[in-house]
Amino acid sequence: MKISLLTTNLSGNSLGRTYLLAKILQRNYEVEIIGPIFGDKIWSPVVNDKSITYKPFKFNGRLQPYLQIRKLAKEIDGDVIYASKPFFTSFGLGLLKKLFNDKKVILDIDDWQMGFIKDYYRRFSFVYRLIFLTSSALFLYRNTSIWNVWLCEKLAPLADDITVSNRFLHNKFGGTIIWHARNTDAFNSLRFDGNLLREKYGIPNKKKVVMFFGTPRPHKGIEDLIKAVSLIEDSDVVLVIVGIDESDQYSKILFKTMGQELGQRFIGFGLQPFESVPNFLAMADVVVIPQRKSASTVGQTPAKVFDAMAMEKPIVATSVSDLPEILNGCGWIVEPENPIQLAESIQYALNNKKDAEEMGWKARQKCVEKYSWDAMECSLSTLFKKYETP
Repeated sequence: MKISLLTTNLSGNSLGRTYLLAKILQRNYEVEIIGPIFGDKIWSPVVNDKSITYKPFKFNGRLQPYLQIRKLAKEIDGDVIYASKPFFTSFGLGLLKKLFNDKKVILDIDDWQMGFIKDYYRRFSFVYRLIFLTSSALFLYRNTSIWNVWLCEKLAPLADDITVSNRFLHNKFGGTIIWHARNTDAFNSLRFDGNLLREKYGIPNKKKVVMFFGTPRPHKGIEDLIKAVSLIEDSDVVLVIVGIDESDQYSKILFKTMGQELGQRFIGFGLQPFESVPNFLAMADVVVIPQRKSASTVGQTPAKVFDAMAMEKPIVATSVSDLPEILNGCGWIVEPENPIQLAESIQYALNNKKDAEEMGWKARQKCVEKYSWDAMECSLSTLFKKYETP
């Protein structure tokens, strides 16, 4: 059986979830990933993986995408369609194939998109809100269109099945929970020498590395983490952020803030291919996930928590979404937007090596058991088996 996975933007980080699902399904099925490209190329962290078949369609202009969508739809030839995110350019196309070609459509929801829209909309003035609502109707294909998100979420029950990435989304949309699983064979600390990697990337072994891995965004609490590290009066404690997009305006502002607050105690790295993620995590003494609590984060589970768990790292995270459940018994949980508490937990993890190592070991065992590719393969195989033709 062939599965066509539809993604909303092959050039953005939304491809990350689609890529994960494709890698797991690839173990038992023929898969392809189809979608528009709104940027210049396929998202850099996964572009090097030649085991995945991509069918990209360059979307140009403001209204031309409506014509280009038709061409894209004709290339969807899987026996089953797996649409990533409730957007017009993924789930909307899937529903059209279901209507006109009698295809089975499964919808995957990994974030509460309306939560992002609400936070986005809240920042606008009255006049700009009117402009936003109008442009959302005119450019319905855009992922920032409120009408795109609202309509596709309302149409979610038309999917033949639904998968979600966390309990908030399960309560809201139903379906099967498919966590942001990780390949625990590839993410295994025994395969990496942290000291040699520190030498390679220019980080002295005496430094105590507090690491954040991921694309910086306001809701991810990086500013709280910067403040927390600045409160730690130890010059050997450094903040390493991996995943800075130099073309992103927020990243530029953040980069300047970190330089002012931490000086030489900050080390930054750009976007990294998926295969390099374990190399960086191997250098960390503690990994921090400082999510803020907002409409954007209540329905989001950061995938990077599973990277750190698989790599047997001690983790400090905030009490947002499913993080307290995921890290129950194998990580430290603090209140969101509380740099003082965050600093205290980071210091404890750095100063109590035995406890930190035990937490890291427990985190990996839990990841292998509940959040690995092997675990999610069972769930996905059970789901897709009913769509196999005799």
